[in-house]
Amino acid sequence: MASQKIGSYAFLLGVIIALIAGIVAAADAIMGSAMLAGSAGWIALVLVILGLIVGFLNIKDKHITDFLIATIAVAMIGLVALNPATIVVDPIVILINAIVGNIVTLVAPAALIVGLKQILSLAKEQVM
Repeated sequence: MASQKIGSYAFLLGVIIALIAGIVAAADAIMGSAMLAGSAGWIALVLVILGLIVGFLNIKDKHITDFLIATIAVAMIGLVALNPATIVVDPIVILINAIVGNIVTLVAPAALIVGLKQILSLAKEQVM
């Protein structure tokens, strides 16, 4: 139970970081400033680490399918929204792209871990 609480806090912290970093990155892009210059890589690393923690600790068996479907949906939105051919330069679009990109950075490692755990579980069922 304690590990699930840690995973929940990691997910909440990751979403907060993704939102704040997305807002700051959008503001940077709109105003042409460089508040996040050099720190975008560190923010991505923190989001990936938090995503791994979420994948290992937070997602239980009964939520695996729901989590993976939600991750696919968010990733697809990220692919479509981040495609430069579809972007109309607009502050709201820039903001949404920055936030969705950060959230995808958070949930992709969690989905990888959860997906691998599910594959191992299915393989064990086939062997037994």
